[in-house]
Amino acid sequence: MTYKMLVCDIDGTLLNPQGKLSEGVKQAVRDAHDAGVVVTLATGRQLRGVMPLVEELGVNVPVVLANGTVVADPLGKKTLLHKPLPQETTHAVLDVIKKHGIWSSVWTHTFEGVDTYFDVDPGFDVAYLFIHKDTPHAVQVEDLKTVTHVEPLKVLLLETPDKVLPIIRDLEALQAEHRFTLLATDHDFPGYILLEVYDEGSTKAVGIAQLAADLGISPHEIVAVGDNLNDLEMIEFAGLGVAMGNAAMRVKELADWTTKSNGEDGVAYLIREKILV
Repeated sequence: MTYKMLVCDIDGTLLNPQGKLSEGVKQAVRDAHDAGVVVTLATGRQLRGVMPLVEELGVNVPVVLANGTVVADPLGKKTLLHKPLPQETTHAVLDVIKKHGIWSSVWTHTFEGVDTYFDVDPGFDVAYLFIHKDTPHAVQVEDLKTVTHVEPLKVLLLETPDKVLPIIRDLEALQAEHRFTLLATDHDFPGYILLEVYDEGSTKAVGIAQLAADLGISPHEIVAVGDNLNDLEMIEFAGLGVAMGNAAMRVKELADWTTKSNGEDGVAYLIREKILV
């Protein structure tokens, strides 16, 4: 089978356990580019968190951001898909979280300026990976409901299970009235649960489907690789769905093939074994 497109998750997939892009992966991606394969990224990150990799890898096609709620051309500064949370739904979700006394944040899509708002300083380092509180891109506000006019892509928080599990139960009950996608995972941050709320039906597969259609590429010509539960839909959508060696067990169970771990240049191994053959 000749594959025309490779879609890579970033954290736990493209990047090694130290959060770096290895020389082996960079070279393999360049070789795929040279062979005419379209290489792009699909991530839960916002554009700001993707731009350094776009530049380092030479990605020259749109990327899928915030779990499929945005497809954007980072070089041309064009937005091809934008699926924000409805304001009424955002407010209802924030009310649930506030009732439990937990910090939360609202993420938005922009090519420059502020893209993250948070209410309470969480006070621990793992959370600061998300709100980047000491940068000009994140702003603390007293009430997140005052900034939802910026069309949030998601509401996000990270806390210990004893604090998050009751919120999940209440949000699941809220889905009877408000329709949204609820994603909770502890794969990347042992001891914590990352909780994210997106617009209904938002997945990486949705963004990839639009991008592939724009490029004239069929699903069976796509390879998608990831490690976490938010990668499941794109792995099932692609002609070849690949799990990283360090992936969550559910991802490995549903994938067509498992490559090496991100500590072993698993993306490079995938490119050599399945694409450049």
